[in-house]
Amino acid sequence: MVSTAGGAPPPIELPLEPPDVLAPGAKAGPWVVERELGRGGMGAVYAVVHEDIGKRAALKIMHRKLVHGSSAERILLEARVVNQIGHPNIVDVFETGTLPDGRAYIVMERLEGVPLGMRCDEGKILPDQVIHILLQICDALIAAHAAGVVHRDLKVDNIFLTDSGVKVLDWGIAKVISNDPRHTIEGQLVGTPQYLAPEQARGAPVSPATDVYSLGVLAYELFLEQLPFEAETSAEIMAMHLRAAPPPPSELWPEIPPALEELMLAMLAKAPDARPSMLSVARTLEHVKDELERRRRTNAGATDKPTNTPLPEVTRTPRWASAPGLAPTEPAAWQRRGRRWQFVVGALALAASATMFVLTRDTESDAAPAPPPVAVEQVATPDADTPAAEAREPAPPPAAAPVEAPAKKVEAARKIHHHTLPAKPRRDASHDPDGTIEAY
Repeated sequence: MVSTAGGAPPPIELPLEPPDVLAPGAKAGPWVVERELGRGGMGAVYAVVHEDIGKRAALKIMHRKLVHGSSAERILLEARVVNQIGHPNIVDVFETGTLPDGRAYIVMERLEGVPLGMRCDEGKILPDQVIHILLQICDALIAAHAAGVVHRDLKVDNIFLTDSGVKVLDWGIAKVISNDPRHTIEGQLVGTPQYLAPEQARGAPVSPATDVYSLGVLAYELFLEQLPFEAETSAEIMAMHLRAAPPPPSELWPEIPPALEELMLAMLAKAPDARPSMLSVARTLEHVKDELERRRRTNAGATDKPTNTPLPEVTRTPRWASAPGLAPTEPAAWQRRGRRWQFVVGALALAASATMFVLTRDTESDAAPAPPPVAVEQVATPDADTPAAEAREPAPPPAAAPVEAPAKKVEAARKIHHHTLPAKPRRDASHDPDGTIEAY
């Protein structure tokens, strides 16, 4: 830099880009911003309210850097895709628009609840609850595939749990199976490496089987609390999706229903044609749910057996029954009433037996003669100075071996056969390494 006679050169004024954040009170059409809800790689989401009718909603606005190019079409595609499917387990979008600076936005229903990824970080989700979540996702995806739409980015952070049910989010990178090239960006890798199907990693065309694979990864993570493939870099993870076999689920959950293990491994097949359809996945999950319910009833019935029955040498406790935070299964009302009657009848019988024993003992003590003296063992000895006979006290009976309480034996058996999952999920905090499109 060259100095001038007047001293320091004047500062160079750079054009300042307008802020990329909408402050409370800003408007997008008739919608007034209340606060920001979150942001990702494609855009930000705000809580908004309609200025005239007071309706509350969520406003998604794309980032300013993505205004130019085909990315602007991406956020509007979500509105078309969602309305094309029209399913209660898919977030509803009911308005689109454009800000004065050219940024496109959509207005959708505001959800009250928690993302599935956050719920996973809080602790283990029990198998029956996992199946309940997966079945609702299957319903949404069956409807999407029937409408010719492939989601392409299924993961825990794109599933939202509400009181009314599961919502599948983030359809902005969905693939509409048609000949319209505007519906997707070809030649770019889209998705999240940890959940990426092999055909996505190769850049090959996607199909409904692509969502089956990603849902298999998600199911593996929810049931076993870890991802099937983990590595340091995105490239290594994608290479594992292409070539490596996932660890068998039974290694992490020895009591897993065989049908569930077979289903998860089939969903993670490398070839799309080898994977089951989404409808087959839902039907198998229903059968697994029934199997877990039978196990629960069997396990509950075993606790009603008398405590004096011998304990089996091997006690196998189903993994779902030993999961942290699982409350004992509540018996049915008729079972509880039956046990109460059994207790009353047993108590009366015991009292009657004790009374008869006391009366009989008193009667016998009045009529019976005195007992004869206890005979002593005679010991012969040739020594004249020694008494002819001497009494030897019988040896005391051997001490009985301590009997271990049944409760302690049950607890010991449970400790032997109790298998625990990892203390916390091994899912990385960031699901969107460099080179992928993050959730927004």
